[in-house]
Amino acid sequence: MSKIRPYFIVIVIVLTVLGIFYVWTSMESIKLGYDISKLNAVKAKLEHKHKELLIKKTALDSPSRIYAVAKKMGFIYPKEGEIIMVHD
Repeated sequence: MSKIRPYFIVIVIVLTVLGIFYVWTSMESIKLGYDISKLNAVKAKLEHKHKELLIKKTALDSPSRIYAVAKKMGFIYPKEGEIIMVHD
């Protein structure tokens, strides 16, 4: 009976360690799942904001809008001879 007892204690310790490891890995995988969900939500918000900014950029880059703003500011087209080309 005394020979069985040390093996039994070792087996119980090994099973306990394996059980703790299993629970820990399960908890970590659940935590990582929540983190992934949060990051996917942030990614979706950022993609939406990116699309909004691209639309805004396109509207601001419009040649007709730039012409209207320049006209309001008093800019005029240069006359012939007022343009100087600089070459490297």
